[in-house]
Amino acid sequence: MRYEINQIQTNMKNHIVAALLLFTSYSITAQTVPETKESKVSFAVNTKIGFARLKEKGNVTLNGNVNGGDLLLSYKLGKIWDITSGVGYLEYYANTTVAGNEISVKNAYLHIPLQFNGDYTILKNEETQNAKIIFSIGIGAYARTLLKQQIETIGGDSDSKNLGWNFGFSSQIGTRFIVSDKLTVGLGLENQSDLTDMKKDGRAQKIETINAIYFKLGFKF
Repeated sequence: MRYEINQIQTNMKNHIVAALLLFTSYSITAQTVPETKESKVSFAVNTKIGFARLKEKGNVTLNGNVNGGDLLLSYKLGKIWDITSGVGYLEYYANTTVAGNEISVKNAYLHIPLQFNGDYTILKNEETQNAKIIFSIGIGAYARTLLKQQIETIGGDSDSKNLGWNFGFSSQIGTRFIVSDKLTVGLGLENQSDLTDMKKDGRAQKIETINAIYFKLGFKF
């Protein structure tokens, strides 16, 4: 009888020691494995092509084409919204006829956008429940400068540089496809409208509106 009691006590001690060792091992493992957190910073490159209306005081409004691109850095503010800024380059082309003479206009712009973007999941991965397709909207403002204007005529060409700064309003609507944890592909529509004129040497001009299609590649750090 005493032998059985001693055996039971020995088994209990072994179980207790094993449990303590298991708990200690789990605690050490939990402390040494770092928690993974989703990065709040992302980088994007986009290109755009579309149509624009250029208005210069004293001249007729010109309808032309635009193309360009942006380098953008975003910071996540929450589950839906982020703030984005960067630098962009845009070219405008137009042809017109004045007094029977054909005129070609080419403008090169630099702009600095500041935009708030909202993401809404419209399709999830069935296995992981992670977002697969996202509906995206954006609103913001920008500062823009006319770096160079080239005017070509039959009688000769003329170049003007650094023709002033102005400010405007922009909006975007589109869709983003989640390719992987680090890569997204986006496609959508963008609108820009200058709110003020660029003024220099007695000239005042602005882009009344831009309607463009954009293609965007996004990268997470």
